[in-house]
Amino acid sequence: MKQPEEPPNPGNLDEWRDFALAYLRAQWPNDAPAVLEAPTVFSHSPLEGEGAVAIFPFASPRAAGDSRMVVVVGETQPNYYPSYGLTIDDAFSLHLGTRFMLVMGIGQHEAAAADDYDAEDDARRIVSRVSNAAPVDAVRIAAQFNVEGQIHSVLAARVAGREVYILGRDAPMGFVERADLPAPVAYRLHLGRVLRAEPDPDGINANG
Repeated sequence: MKQPEEPPNPGNLDEWRDFALAYLRAQWPNDAPAVLEAPTVFSHSPLEGEGAVAIFPFASPRAAGDSRMVVVVGETQPNYYPSYGLTIDDAFSLHLGTRFMLVMGIGQHEAAAADDYDAEDDARRIVSRVSNAAPVDAVRIAAQFNVEGQIHSVLAARVAGREVYILGRDAPMGFVERADLPAPVAYRLHLGRVLRAEPDPDGINANG
């Protein structure tokens, strides 16, 4: 099915719904959903060359465990994701982080034996910027990614008794409190949040 000519907006969401359903049928000829739930439109994107998107939640028998999923269509490459229990706002951030990884060709980094990166020290340094008193333990490298020669580390840790992910090393520093997410998903979610938080003089990215 041909993509609608106009970007997603309140007046053409039925067209985008039909396009999203056609996209899912192409991906899953035997298991595509018959209906999609009410969409949320994000009218702007911080990614160059991309724009408005509509995110449609749906239930899929293909999904293991939680059947909830979302499909993203619009001025972007269409894609679908497990919902992971995320809000729609975070689903948009996950999509942005995924698109950024694909466009930049970001791949996983395999640490060399000579790598002297101290994950525990890095985790404590990052946490100390928020709270000097919070204990940090059980630190381990959950995943690492090579971004044009810079290494982004996703650290699983326990901070003040709570399991979290810490983004460190060369990555934009931050935390993802959903330690139940796979580390690569947490990384993509963090990237999307960072992209949306970048300076935006016109204020167009504040709400997507």
